[in-house]
Amino acid sequence: MVPVTRTVLSFAVVTRRHSVLTLAALVAAATAAGTAGTGPAGAAVSALPTGPTPRVTTIAPGITHERLVLRGGQVLHLMRGRPTGRVGLSAAQPGGGPSRRGPLTGAHADRADVAGAVAGVNGDFFNFTSGNPSGVLLIGSELISEPEASRSALLIRSDGLLDAARLALRGRYRGADPRGVRRFSERTFQGINRPAQRDSEAILYTTAYGRVTTPTGEGIREVRVRLDQDVPLQPGVPISGAVVGTGRGGTTIGRGHVVLTGVGAGGAVLARDLQPGLRVTITPGLVDAVDGLPTPAELVSAVGGGPLLVRDGVAVTDAGEGLSSAQTGQRTARTAVGQNAAGFLLLVVAEGPAQGSPGVTAAEQAELMERLGARVAVAMDAGGSAQAAIGGRHLVDWGSSPRSLANALLLTYRGLMVDEIPRRLSPNGDGVDDSATTAVRSPLAGPVSVTLERRSGSPRRTLWRGTLDGSSATIGIDPRSRRLPDGIYTLTARQIPGDGSGEQVQTRRFIIDRTLASLGTRASTRRQRQRLAVGFTLLRPARVTVVVRDGDGRPAAVLARGRAQRAGRTILGWNRRIAGRPAEGTYSVEVIAVSPLGRSGLVREVRLAPPPARRGP
Repeated sequence: MVPVTRTVLSFAVVTRRHSVLTLAALVAAATAAGTAGTGPAGAAVSALPTGPTPRVTTIAPGITHERLVLRGGQVLHLMRGRPTGRVGLSAAQPGGGPSRRGPLTGAHADRADVAGAVAGVNGDFFNFTSGNPSGVLLIGSELISEPEASRSALLIRSDGLLDAARLALRGRYRGADPRGVRRFSERTFQGINRPAQRDSEAILYTTAYGRVTTPTGEGIREVRVRLDQDVPLQPGVPISGAVVGTGRGGTTIGRGHVVLTGVGAGGAVLARDLQPGLRVTITPGLVDAVDGLPTPAELVSAVGGGPLLVRDGVAVTDAGEGLSSAQTGQRTARTAVGQNAAGFLLLVVAEGPAQGSPGVTAAEQAELMERLGARVAVAMDAGGSAQAAIGGRHLVDWGSSPRSLANALLLTYRGLMVDEIPRRLSPNGDGVDDSATTAVRSPLAGPVSVTLERRSGSPRRTLWRGTLDGSSATIGIDPRSRRLPDGIYTLTARQIPGDGSGEQVQTRRFIIDRTLASLGTRASTRRQRQRLAVGFTLLRPARVTVVVRDGDGRPAAVLARGRAQRAGRTILGWNRRIAGRPAEGTYSVEVIAVSPLGRSGLVREVRLAPPPARRGP
């Protein structure tokens, strides 16, 4: 695997029908993502109703997304994936460090274990001022921040199984005199890669800290240690080195170094015990806060959160954790991560009042996860932090700038991927879906070929041929320049990875359909004749439905419903009357055409001005 410096979630969706989890007692209706926005006034865009939208979309092989609408209008986003050799769940830092936040859609990683991220949700609670997570963060067996012992954390094992536990840091350091003249007591440190929180404590800073220099301030004393080996900090694994300097903060942590910082009495003890030339051994113990046992060796990732929602398949509606009643009892947007008995990962985000849903309490969230079949589940951060993303697309609408996050949990696919292609291209020159661009990407090294084939059996065309090595290639699909006739097409990407894992094949299907084109509108402003003309062009006969909708998406007028229409230009009119009054404001005109190639649509926004004022006598 080739390490990447920044993993931007790359999303590709193949829409297929699936048999889905039955939630008869829970789900009143299940619908896919709702309504597309209309473009600027005067610009036609593809209408969403271009065919039946499936309940399940495939993000990557073995990874799916469902949008569920529960009784009462509660919306859930459910992403599922079964850990395999190519599908996994990893923790990540969107901002690149425990004290730096970043967007979920640009989750940063400097390690190969989150290469191939395709979807994700938010992680732990965090400090709004410093950006530091509230609980443990373990990524690829590297300990980045210490746990919060009063709250449950989500644990990810090397075999893909999830667990939950309350963890505690048992941090120890001991000085050593190479000459054997002095003896030192074992000391404790209380934090990892975070600002000081107590009047007296010691904190360990590593190269994972994410800031340029260590903190400064009154009463700070620090010791710089050059390690014998440049290794990441791992739970329970001692690291040793020589003290090479002391100071009062503001140190740049170089590779192969760590810094022990003390404040108050902790700083005085640190400065007294660890002078330059001495040696020190540091052990970052991570233990179960209940029984004190070390974490299992199979643990590779952990993210703080809380409360515990499900244990052994049973909802835990009152975990009694270190969270206030306001944090657990408010109906708001919430995120949970769990796993069912069959091994499927469950990443679930409930929308809240900001999105038009009632929202859920932590207890209701626990019951939801139980009904979804979770064997174990842990809550993540809630409110504005409750986010889900597929590629660069946010699933939960928080406006133009969703909250930056301290950490995230990413579903990864470590194999060949082809990005999303519009389901329908209409290369008729009206500027709407005339062409498309996709990308083929792979975290594996090896030669790749991308071909295009029409279902009718026309000759296969090669679109691109080259080598990927943890990289991507952009593929253009222009039906006009390639002289592609209407029909159903399959784009196929093939790679032979150099790791000997065998050929990989990924496909995307789409339709080229020139049936509907050139939707336009024209509003009359004369007082005595308030009308709206709607024009469109059919390149083949079709059954046409034309609906004018108000700003809330409700039908204001139906100009045609399933009308058989010949090829050519058609113009329909609307008198702009609603309940006897002239319509004014922003409306959208939607045209749907059903032909032998299926259902295509266009939508155009129009602003209707009020009638001119009546002139006086």
